[in-house]
Amino acid sequence: MVKKSVPSQQARRRFLDAGLVVLGEHGHAGLKLAQVCAAAGATTGSFYHAFGSWADFTTDLIAYWRHERSRRLIDDALAVAEPTGRIDVLVDIGLSLDRASEAAIRVWSTHDDEVRRHLEEVDRERIDVIADTSAAIIGDETVARQYAQVALYLLIGYQMGTVPSIDALRFGFTSMLDHVLGPDRTGPDRTGTDRTGPA
Repeated sequence: MVKKSVPSQQARRRFLDAGLVVLGEHGHAGLKLAQVCAAAGATTGSFYHAFGSWADFTTDLIAYWRHERSRRLIDDALAVAEPTGRIDVLVDIGLSLDRASEAAIRVWSTHDDEVRRHLEEVDRERIDVIADTSAAIIGDETVARQYAQVALYLLIGYQMGTVPSIDALRFGFTSMLDHVLGPDRTGPDRTGTDRTGPA
């Protein structure tokens, strides 16, 4: 009996990256086997060698998106110890997310409970890291969480809007930061001392 070879992680990742490309270019409705194989430059035979079924692929795809396009980026931001520096990294992440694939996943979540669960957890993780970082700067957890939710609403509006503008999103993020921290990013430093000086 010939033992079936185990697909490499590189082979699986090739299809998963292709799946995200297809989502971005064709939306959830265009996420089809033929499109994924074409984007990966591979055959259906190699696809089914890497994934046992289409359902296995879509399950892995949403988990892959969550890890590579959200959790890993959050971990990178958390590696920045200074909160104001971390905020700047988080803004850069928000501006660099692929609008089209994220919008497609949000549409997909309205049809698939598993995708919705992942998306809800991603949104919570994004709010939490923004809220925790903001609270470390302004010292008010309640206000920090409210600003974090507003930041997420700005991002979702940009992703789902029909007249998207990355410049408008950047303006929204910057305006909110200026309101919270001041145009010079003032606020309590790491020792808790207010850098704005006396009132």
